[in-house]
Amino acid sequence: MELYTKVWDDVLHDIREKVGPLRFNLWFKNTRLESFDDNSANILVPNVFTQVWLQENFSNVLREGIGKLVNKDLNIRFSVVKSGGGENVPTTDIPLPEKRAGGNKNYTQLNRNLRLEEFVVGPNNRLAYTAALEMINDKYPAFNPLFIHGPVGVGKTHILQGIWNRVKEEQSVNAIYMPAEKWTNEFIYSLQKGKMEAFRQKFRNADIFLIDDVHFLSNKQGVQEEFLHTFNALYELSKRIILASDAHPKMIGQLKENLASRFMSGMVTKIDKPEYATRLLILRSKAARFDVHFSEEVLEFIANKFDGNVREVESALTTLSAHAKFNEKKIDIQLASDVLGEFFCAEGKIIKITQIETVVMNYFNISRNDLHSNKKMKSISFPRQICMYLIKTLLDWSYQQIGNYFSSKKHTTVMFAIKKVKEQIDCDKQFKLFIDTLTEKIKKEKH
Repeated sequence: MELYTKVWDDVLHDIREKVGPLRFNLWFKNTRLESFDDNSANILVPNVFTQVWLQENFSNVLREGIGKLVNKDLNIRFSVVKSGGGENVPTTDIPLPEKRAGGNKNYTQLNRNLRLEEFVVGPNNRLAYTAALEMINDKYPAFNPLFIHGPVGVGKTHILQGIWNRVKEEQSVNAIYMPAEKWTNEFIYSLQKGKMEAFRQKFRNADIFLIDDVHFLSNKQGVQEEFLHTFNALYELSKRIILASDAHPKMIGQLKENLASRFMSGMVTKIDKPEYATRLLILRSKAARFDVHFSEEVLEFIANKFDGNVREVESALTTLSAHAKFNEKKIDIQLASDVLGEFFCAEGKIIKITQIETVVMNYFNISRNDLHSNKKMKSISFPRQICMYLIKTLLDWSYQQIGNYFSSKKHTTVMFAIKKVKEQIDCDKQFKLFIDTLTEKIKKEKH
């Protein structure tokens, strides 16, 4: 039993990181691993509702989490804990996905529900969506590659997986989708096992190559080199390449210049956070899939409160729906306000100065000693000026406070640095995009 507890604690820690504290507390808090053997793992859940929801929405997360620790692909079984004692009641297995020829593991990453026809189009994403359709409908599109970037939760993954789902249904092509992290892991494994020829054949024979979270390649020189060779091999054969990242190619820190140039050789388009009208459309679309009623008044209330992260919006609806069912309550403004209060607080979470420093130091590859030094070379003074600007913008420190923090620099020095950054933002759109990207990274940085 101690072994099961240790394994489950590790699995839960990993799941919490992936799904966030709100969904974790709602669906995983009262679960435990009862047993596992060579074929399956049995998880105890408090009720059938939780069992069904976990089975339909988190089966891959559970399978991958347990499989990674026990080094096996296991079926997942659930048992509902009987109230008032008695034996646990086992429920239905979750079957493993069918293995395809060649053992391609890409398919476990895909969500069949992410379909292009369900993607809500608005001013913030219309160009990216239209470009995606062009990549599907034309074997030799007018642009190639397509590089989509934007902040977390605005629909980049939805578009990439929607493309994959569409072409697998309508075209006889070899389409590969995977996050850059998984591609990297396969590359390292193949390198260690002497299987590079098979690795290269697998990816260089793709007709459509979809890679998500490209920013993961940052600061991985050997991996970038191999990725560049894969990219070039596909590009020379006029294969369609679609990439997604949190940042513009030029804004991905420590990315090889020739790789960034290749990413920008086709079409680069940004998805912004949706404005209110599009957020409301997204809410209506997602609310229609629930078996509880969300009034227009409640949807408008949520649309006003959230800044456009679609994942958070969907999580809010899920949480609200569950509370209404468990407590047998009608979903109204009061319930929405009470239940989603933690979501709204999270939107205004406190940013610490260490988050700002960490992001700036990582991007420019400099030390904290350099950042706080009096060195005047541009490779150090420029990041220092940006750091001062971000502290002023995000924390609203006074010029004197910032000066004192940076080795007792004069407040006039700080004023000059911040003014210089502001002026460049006003006259250089690419630089403004860069600052916006750093700001997004800072907001995601862990304390």
